[in-house]
Amino acid sequence: MKIRLPWLALLLALFMESGLAQFMRPPAFAGGIPGRAQSQAIFMQRHQARTLLYLEALEELRKNPAAADLPVCGAGVAGACLTPATLSPAEPPPIKKSAEVAVPPAPTLAVAPTPEAPPPVATTKTARPVGRRIALLVGNNDYAQPIPALDTPIADVSKVASILETRFGFKTQVVKNATQAKTIEALNKLAAEISPDDSVLLFYAGHGYLMDDIQMGFWIPVGASVKTAKGWISNSDISKLLSAIQARQLILISDSCFSGSLTKEQKFTDKQIGQTEDILQRRSVVVLSSGGDEPVSDEGKDGHSIFAWNLIKTLEATGSITPGVKVWHTVHGDVMKDFPQEPQYGAVVSAGHVSGGDFLFQPR
Repeated sequence: MKIRLPWLALLLALFMESGLAQFMRPPAFAGGIPGRAQSQAIFMQRHQARTLLYLEALEELRKNPAAADLPVCGAGVAGACLTPATLSPAEPPPIKKSAEVAVPPAPTLAVAPTPEAPPPVATTKTARPVGRRIALLVGNNDYAQPIPALDTPIADVSKVASILETRFGFKTQVVKNATQAKTIEALNKLAAEISPDDSVLLFYAGHGYLMDDIQMGFWIPVGASVKTAKGWISNSDISKLLSAIQARQLILISDSCFSGSLTKEQKFTDKQIGQTEDILQRRSVVVLSSGGDEPVSDEGKDGHSIFAWNLIKTLEATGSITPGVKVWHTVHGDVMKDFPQEPQYGAVVSAGHVSGGDFLFQPR
């Protein structure tokens, strides 16, 4: 049902005065994590509140689905834009043969279709791929009203960055309270600096939205408006940015509402993903999301979101080479024990993912 624009101001005023605004964010868990029935009721109320809050921007997107898409950088283009390389279809980076890097075979890693049957994981260490390990993490807390501020994203990305540095040897960059322009600038810069043999991890924690009727997903950066989608970041542009980052291994972790829409291009199945040495010779572009098509919890445990807390514990316990699908299995099971929120995992074929690949978490 479409709502006429002259009513928007009245509806938004009623929304803010009615108390529905409190459902934009989950309650603090001072008395314990809510039960599933209570959580699902909160989720439904939050989704309705978000839809009402973003009503003008959503009407704009229904009329013009490309309203949030960014232009190509060039003469006369001001503000956030995509570098021309971002628009080129991704091709698997060439495999470098080197006598200096010997990768011994490891047991085959089978990917299970459901979290109840985790795949076996190689337990012997192999040589790390040639190249650097780079991580870019964006955490957004300080949104301007009427978009509610968040409590945990900066703490989440800061802690994950610390673990990536100390346990996995990543060079990390944390971007706090990033606008659309700041986010895109950091991703464009990363794409320009990455070489084909590098391993890259991206992490976004902040607001997001999924349009149910046309299944379009968005990140909502700091500084975004509820009146227009022009300051949002579309799934379409996220896919183009992933395509531009020509790393052999690339994973995007997205902790935002409705981030599961990023994983729908290709789900992992029970097919063999190959031996460890084979995985390292394929371009892998995968997404781990904090939830599916539901709002996700901002508050959880020890100052972290439910998803981030479980991801942190999983990474801290990782003692051998572990494929991303195994990390997902563990995080999925632990999150679902406490909360009706279902982390998702999928491959982005449009960004160059090659069948049989996966992201490998390799401790030092």
